[in-house]
Amino acid sequence: MKLNSIILLTVLSVLGWSCSKDSDNSEPELSQDQLEAISGLYNLSEYIVNPPQDLNRDDVYSADLMEELDCLSSTIILREDFTYSKYYEQLDITFITNDQYAISCGVYITENGTWDLINEQLQLSEEPDWEYSLDGSVLTLAVGKDLPDFRTQVYLKQ
Repeated sequence: MKLNSIILLTVLSVLGWSCSKDSDNSEPELSQDQLEAISGLYNLSEYIVNPPQDLNRDDVYSADLMEELDCLSSTIILREDFTYSKYYEQLDITFITNDQYAISCGVYITENGTWDLINEQLQLSEEPDWEYSLDGSVLTLAVGKDLPDFRTQVYLKQ
């Protein structure tokens, strides 16, 4: 009886110890300095598309829609509590012919969620398929697609 109790106690101890050592694949928490460096307001500075367009009819084709559409804007606010807000103009894009598209600003969208930094890539909870790279004060979303999608969006920290 005493042997059974010892075996049972040993098994329970091993199980309890192994369960408490579950692997944790998450990255270490960010330091306060890192949080302060990342958090803040980022404004869209480049919206790169392919093929280039002449939407403002100045006879200059540009791959950067920021040069072609005065109404185009987007802002991302990253907070230290790992929440974010994103405000942006949704673009209405219609294929015309050849490489020409009719592109105009549509409705203004507000998006709220949480953010995380995983393997040096910033992920927004409401955009699970996209990863932003962060280099100092520059936040870049590279999708690399042609119109009606986009190649790159670049945000600068204010």
